[in-house]
Amino acid sequence: MPRSIPALIKPTLLIWARESAGFEIEVAAKKAAVKVEALEEWERGDSRPSIPQLRKLGDIYKRPLAVFFLSEPPKGFDPQREFRRLPSVTPQYESTELRLALRSALFRREAARELYERLGEPLPDINASAHPTEDPEVVGQRIRELLGITWEEQLEWASPYVALNVWREAIENLGILVFQTGGIDLEEMRGTGVTHGSLPLIVLNNADAPHGRIFTLLHEFIHILFTNGGHHTSAIEGKRLPEDQVLERASNRFAAATLMPRKQFLEEVEKYPDALTGSNELLRRFANRIKVSAEAILRRLVSLQRVSNALYREKRREWQKRSWFSAPRGDGGPPIQVKVVSSLGRSFVSLVLEGYQRNVISSGDLSDYLGIKLKYLDKVAGELLTRPPTPALL
Repeated sequence: MPRSIPALIKPTLLIWARESAGFEIEVAAKKAAVKVEALEEWERGDSRPSIPQLRKLGDIYKRPLAVFFLSEPPKGFDPQREFRRLPSVTPQYESTELRLALRSALFRREAARELYERLGEPLPDINASAHPTEDPEVVGQRIRELLGITWEEQLEWASPYVALNVWREAIENLGILVFQTGGIDLEEMRGTGVTHGSLPLIVLNNADAPHGRIFTLLHEFIHILFTNGGHHTSAIEGKRLPEDQVLERASNRFAAATLMPRKQFLEEVEKYPDALTGSNELLRRFANRIKVSAEAILRRLVSLQRVSNALYREKRREWQKRSWFSAPRGDGGPPIQVKVVSSLGRSFVSLVLEGYQRNVISSGDLSDYLGIKLKYLDKVAGELLTRPPTPALL
């Protein structure tokens, strides 16, 4: 049996690929089905992997094979630093799942920018901003008008999933990419984004319930408005600095005022007076009525001085021990076309399909951008035509 041809690569590329993906050497070796000693030898340069072994490592580290044949590791690109600061994440200790999600999101953002250029179309310009000292009610109303969503429509939506899709599509229509990702603990990330530059980007954690994702979506959108107004939030970097906390609190206030405008919200509260006592069942019904989480409702009631902060803290401690609003999971998952559109958004998927139909990208590009085989193209295209929007199951 002929011996495998060794891959003539520099050991520093192997070390960079593993460490940038967030893998300890023992974990990487186990996933690659090789001995730790063998991987250590490859990284020292004492021996070399075969091409199949190198391809396996590329699959694990989510890197194309060609990257291992560069003359030196890429410099100056750290996807974690591009994203808005996350409070529970310490630099260099992000999970491998989070690192991959951020890298994939930035890759698709750059792909979208290039597609606009190839199609000869201008990049969207979001002519809207907000200042953290503004009146939340004024900003909330302005956001609703910008997105074209009325309170009456919100009450009529059939489910929280439909609500999530409508809010998301309205934000995407402004020229903002909204992706959803999975496999990440909610304590590490509920949502984050890149607020600067053309095609701002929002990433949501689909492990969260739809109510939670809606609030996170608006929260991240408001950070984009802050950046447009000259109040840029610092990048992902562990514990928040005091100036970031000001923007966080303002973003929460503005998101709450958008989702629960004071006058209309209090009118609805009058129909559920017992909810002010903290009744779980009534809070659940009220949450489903206005498509906002029970926790957000109580926080809003506290800010409007309708319930005590003590009640809110009591209920929050109780809810942290339960999973009422966790995202439901069915057996087998949704069809691939639903998964693709839910994960990448109608805006991005439509842009990629247009690029393919107008012959500015290849079938290989399309597969890379959407993460699908070409045989699923018709199903994905058909999913874009469904109305009302397919529930965001992911």
